[in-house]
Amino acid sequence: MIYQFFSLSLLSLSASSAAAFAPSLSTSTKKLTSVQRYAYPSKERVVKSGGGIPVVPSGDCRLFDPKIEGMLGGTSNMADRLKEGSAFHYQPSYLPDEVPSAPSDLFLTDAQAWLEDIGDPVPSVFAKATAPVTATVLGRAKLIRDDAPGDIQHVLMRLPKGFHYVEGQSLSVIPPGVDVKTGKPHKPRLYSIASTRYGDLLDGNTVSLCVRRAEYIDPVTGLADPSKAGVCSSFLCNTLPGTQVQVAGPVGKTMLLPQDPSQDIIMVATGTGIAPFRAFLHRLFMENTVARHLFTGHAWLILGVPTTGGLLYAEEFAAMQQNSYVNGADPQLQVTYAISREMTNRQGGKLYVQDVLAENADKLFAKLENGASIYFCGLKGMMPGILSALEQVATQRGLDWSETMAKYKTNNQWHVEVY
Repeated sequence: MIYQFFSLSLLSLSASSAAAFAPSLSTSTKKLTSVQRYAYPSKERVVKSGGGIPVVPSGDCRLFDPKIEGMLGGTSNMADRLKEGSAFHYQPSYLPDEVPSAPSDLFLTDAQAWLEDIGDPVPSVFAKATAPVTATVLGRAKLIRDDAPGDIQHVLMRLPKGFHYVEGQSLSVIPPGVDVKTGKPHKPRLYSIASTRYGDLLDGNTVSLCVRRAEYIDPVTGLADPSKAGVCSSFLCNTLPGTQVQVAGPVGKTMLLPQDPSQDIIMVATGTGIAPFRAFLHRLFMENTVARHLFTGHAWLILGVPTTGGLLYAEEFAAMQQNSYVNGADPQLQVTYAISREMTNRQGGKLYVQDVLAENADKLFAKLENGASIYFCGLKGMMPGILSALEQVATQRGLDWSETMAKYKTNNQWHVEVY
């Protein structure tokens, strides 16, 4: 079996971290453009590896056995569904034969039942922060180049059996030790989940986080002050395979994907705010589940980072864009980067995500007025500039921005998660 691993997962590792991953990875590789492929004899080998940042290959049944776990409404024809693509439909057994003109939403494509129905709309909380459970770190990889500011790590953890989540949710991490100021255990820190419900190892029992090391830079020396480093982020960014981590959750309903698979989505992120959108896009363009096959809308990702070396999951998004071409039509996925220190806006200043929105205002408002959902995730400091830019372009179009935004919120088109 062939499993696809993006090269950033290894190329960005330090020498010591790479050594931790290397023993479980095949030494025989063939480089294909921006990705690498590693050959494994079985899924179990991948699960045991605990290294890298694996993603789902396109176009086959790697997540489940379609004749066992792929049944819904008495069918087991996932192979036919994959072969015929969007042309395939079947009539569920619970519909009478004499109603061939039943509404299209009653004609379901083949679906796997493994983790597709784990809550309405989200699974119940598995563990509260007052009674956390133990997760185990399987691997960690640096996501940005050394020439990019800061440190951002992708952390992969094994969850306790039964701890499930859906895309757009978050979980809490309780760092070890006690707060020196209070003498009490550290408070939980909430992190957006960066993987789909199946996890990066595709076994339904893992979770991935995108973590920026919180640092305080002394304005005089220009150096990081270790005494003011983020407790939890430093713990996660330094963690090694086998480390036990106290976690709680999952929580959150704000950032869920639309239930309507024809609805366009617009995702605006800065830095590690990319986490929930990575999960969205893996689900819609990489994993071979019913969600991917049913999605007929368009997705637009806008990511803001300071430098090219700080781009997060860029190779994954490139592969997703390739997957989003359907029958020669325009791609379903568009990715726009705002690299502030290297790109300029129309006024000649630094390019930020709000500039991308303003410069594409016609497209943006056309999508929103047509029912698209827009999501914002990142540091809370991103929102004032975004709201100001949107108000300005709305006013130029004769719209009352307060009323317009209120309408989007009422229609469940407006989703914000900042920290």
